[in-house]
Amino acid sequence: MNSVATGGRSNTNRISIVDDAPDILSITEAILSSAGYQTISHTDGLVALQIMELMPPDLIILDINMPRIDGYEMTRRIRSNSAWDNTPILLYTALDPAQAVLGLECGANDLLSKPFSIDELLGKVSLLLHSRDRQQLRTG
Repeated sequence: MNSVATGGRSNTNRISIVDDAPDILSITEAILSSAGYQTISHTDGLVALQIMELMPPDLIILDINMPRIDGYEMTRRIRSNSAWDNTPILLYTALDPAQAVLGLECGANDLLSKPFSIDELLGKVSLLLHSRDRQQLRTG
């Protein structure tokens, strides 16, 4: 499990996780923390956006179906902020995959269906962070 996300070395990537379901949030946080990632968890999308302004994450994981502000709207707001152009967004949801695809149209980088496996979550996180790192090297 650790080798999938960190390549066997220490990891300093900060991941913001936003989900209104505390049990899913704590499971996701535990998986990522045990793989060496720093996590910041939120149950409220509007609060998460404010905290992300102060502590920019390296990756954002959003649930689509949340009250007050859903994952689609959060993705739109994140993408409207040029400071987060290179920040990958992973949307996860129990919605039908056809409905979830709207998240890609809003600017998300990838989708993950609930329930998900540990390996699937860690694999997507690792791939998105690696892709972001390569893009940053190209753009300087």
